[in-house]
Amino acid sequence: MNSERSVILSLISITLWWLMCSAAPLTESSGDPGFQQFIQKNREFVSKIKRDVASVKERVRKEFKLGSDSELLLVRHILGIEQADHSHCQKDPCDMEGCFNQIQAGLHTYHSSLSHIGQILSSYTDQVSGLQLDILNLSINIQRQMEESGMAIVTYPQAENLALQNQREIGSYLILGNLQKFMEATLRALRHCRS
Repeated sequence: MNSERSVILSLISITLWWLMCSAAPLTESSGDPGFQQFIQKNREFVSKIKRDVASVKERVRKEFKLGSDSELLLVRHILGIEQADHSHCQKDPCDMEGCFNQIQAGLHTYHSSLSHIGQILSSYTDQVSGLQLDILNLSINIQRQMEESGMAIVTYPQAENLALQNQREIGSYLILGNLQKFMEATLRALRHCRS
């Protein structure tokens, strides 16, 4: 009877030890605390930018009486307005270097697009300038983190798909929509690369 109890207690002890070990974070997945802080801080920043973009986009839609995003799909295609690439951010496991480089390239593209939008939608100059500043700050944060982490920094060519000469207000609205989607993808990428 004692031997059965000792076997049972040993099994319980081993099981408890295994459960405790499996619940503890692994060092390789918990990551560098500085990097985790960078991710958390910039996730909040990206969320703020996304909300600000959505606000400006909605105001533009109402002011110019534009249809829904789904109604403007054909116009988006005709104007050649495409989303910035973020395919490296969707890989599993996270291709952090490729992802951050693509985020950088997208941020530079949208920063440039916002310059054009600010000229076209002069009544939104303050909001657009604020978005530009936030995007520039996010880009600088990511660049700094890449340098501190020893990641190679790649410069992608800027997209030349603005097509804002025709249908300027609609084009501006569509680019704001793309920027909003890009911020959503960036937020998902930061969550994905966190682990």
